[in-house]
Amino acid sequence: MERIADKCVVLLACLALVVLAGSVDAVRVVALLVALGASACFELARGRRPAVAEAACCVACALAALVPGAWVALPLTCYDLPRVRSRWALAVAPCCVGWAWAAGVPATTAGVLLALVACSMALSWRCGRAVGLGRQLHALQDDLQDKVIDLREKNRELEDARVYESHAAALAERTRIAREIHDSVGHQLTRLVLEVEALKVVHRDEPSAVEELGELSDGLGEALTSMRTSVHALEDSTLDVGVELNRLAGQSGITHVDVDCGLEGAPPAEVSRCLVAVTREALTNAARHAHAAHATVHVTGFPGIWQLRVENDGDVPADVTGLEGRGMGLRGMRERVEGLGGTLLVKSDGRRFSVFASIPRKGQA
Repeated sequence: MERIADKCVVLLACLALVVLAGSVDAVRVVALLVALGASACFELARGRRPAVAEAACCVACALAALVPGAWVALPLTCYDLPRVRSRWALAVAPCCVGWAWAAGVPATTAGVLLALVACSMALSWRCGRAVGLGRQLHALQDDLQDKVIDLREKNRELEDARVYESHAAALAERTRIAREIHDSVGHQLTRLVLEVEALKVVHRDEPSAVEELGELSDGLGEALTSMRTSVHALEDSTLDVGVELNRLAGQSGITHVDVDCGLEGAPPAEVSRCLVAVTREALTNAARHAHAAHATVHVTGFPGIWQLRVENDGDVPADVTGLEGRGMGLRGMRERVEGLGGTLLVKSDGRRFSVFASIPRKGQA
């Protein structure tokens, strides 16, 4: 749009030259029409065939200078010269004005013509600079938008990491509390139960004392059972499969471990413990025996089953027959999985070793 506005202004300047020349003849009208056509061709061909466009611009300038009376179109034909890639193109304008002056154009008119040509080329240069700056601005806006999107994504990842770390810290604290209760209160209650039982032996000849000590022992036993139940419940609630799998990945000793935990809800505690234990053993084997550099852990929950797949790229035999008897923990993994009614498959193609566990959902299998 800027080019069109500039060319309209230059065309008005050409019409002013026609008025200044004092007569309107067919040559001047045709010259203006040819200049308009050449300018349109330049715009159309510049993107696809720039050499053709530049040649058309220079030819139009030469014709306007050499054809008698056609010099009135020079401001319009010279408008596109600053856009020509050749350095000598800018010298075409003064040469054309000089040819027109040599052909008989009055000196005053030639001066006005030279000024209009210079203004036309200055408009072209200014418009080109504005268009270039506009493109740079759009590029900067696009780049800024991309960076804003990346920043939002990074913020989301940081927020997810913060939530994950907070959750992991909360689970770790609950686990610590459960262990402290088990180690301190549990041991104290156990010691008291043993002391009461010892007192029952000491006072076995005193039926009333033995009866009271028996009631005390029963109360302590109930308290110990209740405490153990609460501790187990607390420990079960602190077991988050995703958190544990990521922790195992970081402690496995394998350079790259990708964890994909696609569980929508938390599995039962025994299933979670089984998934974590199988993953721990599989990653340990991958690092210790296979010397793997990359491993993947994928957990998925389906309507009827939970699935776990652990793969690594370590040095493993193509034939997995007999591996369970080599002390690699596969037997323990199989016993854990089969104890919950599931199945364990171990496969190898010589390049990747995989452990696949499938555990049915109780009442849904």
